[in-house]
Amino acid sequence: MVNPQVIGYIGAAVASLFFGSNYVPVKNYPTGNGLAFTWVMSVGTLVVAYCAMFISKDYIFDPWGLLGGTLWSIGNFCVIPIVKTIGIGLGLLLWCCSSIITGYFTGKFGWFGLDKQSVSHPALNWIGFACIVAAVVFFFFIKPTIEEKDEHSYSSIVDDSEIGDGYNSSYNSINNNNNGNNGGHNKRKSGAFNQPKKSILERMPPPYSTIFGIVLSVFSGIMYGVNMVPMQLWKQSNVDASPLSFVFCHFSGIFLANTAVFIVYSIIVRPPQIFPQTIFPSFFSGLLWGIANVGLMVATQNLGYTIGFPMGSGGPMIVSSLWSVFYFREIQGVKNLLILLISFIFLGAGITILALSS
Repeated sequence: MVNPQVIGYIGAAVASLFFGSNYVPVKNYPTGNGLAFTWVMSVGTLVVAYCAMFISKDYIFDPWGLLGGTLWSIGNFCVIPIVKTIGIGLGLLLWCCSSIITGYFTGKFGWFGLDKQSVSHPALNWIGFACIVAAVVFFFFIKPTIEEKDEHSYSSIVDDSEIGDGYNSSYNSINNNNNGNNGGHNKRKSGAFNQPKKSILERMPPPYSTIFGIVLSVFSGIMYGVNMVPMQLWKQSNVDASPLSFVFCHFSGIFLANTAVFIVYSIIVRPPQIFPQTIFPSFFSGLLWGIANVGLMVATQNLGYTIGFPMGSGGPMIVSSLWSVFYFREIQGVKNLLILLISFIFLGAGITILALSS
């Protein structure tokens, strides 16, 4: 029988590879306000959940599992306002740090009813954890090179602009075809529709928007850090159960939460912002994310919150950075590459020391 620790390390490696790559399929596609993207992505994760259920030949449907998926979804919904208030760089730093710290402390001190996790070498465990946090901080100082885009191009993950001209044109042409002779009315309606309106976040004064973005980033990271707690509590009562048995109810929570939000959004905003060309990339992104999260669940269950969770959450930064350097060419210049190398050294050292601490 394979050693559970080996399975945990494999899970952490899978999480690192797929978490670091899951947004690549949608890199050059419009995502608008992100709500349609996240819903289609949740459909992809649900497909992975069904696959996990068939592989394990067993599954549970526990309300606590739904809670775990919902907690993750709440954290994910915060990403859009975070990007609009403080940007992806600072936001990513804050939610990564708070996620790793929350997860680590949850297992270390036995928060939320979890058993305290003990390791063979506590000092090494603390040092490894500190190295991973330091690596995340170094990533903040990297200045990516973003190419200027024309009016028909789109941002990578979250589009800070309003609905694109192509979307407006499509909507207006459909309106014209359906309404026939109401030309004057359609022109007035089209003109009003094309006028960009600033959101509440965009109208917020800089000091308040910055504070709001920082608080929201920390909150988002906490949600990411505790979303595995229901699974760990279930595992404590079912020691011999397979981690794959819990995947279905956890991912169902993600799907149901995203579906509820998207339905409410579609009722309030007519028409909802949907880009047809982004549907399949979003679905494929969900498949990759689902595989990654299964790996993180396996790593967390077999290695614990103090080892498996930091490894599975910190490793993706290496993979995503390699995509940025060698494929998208977003990280260039001697200074940026030197900072990236230092980050890799700290991250690699932290992951290695965490492994040795067990």
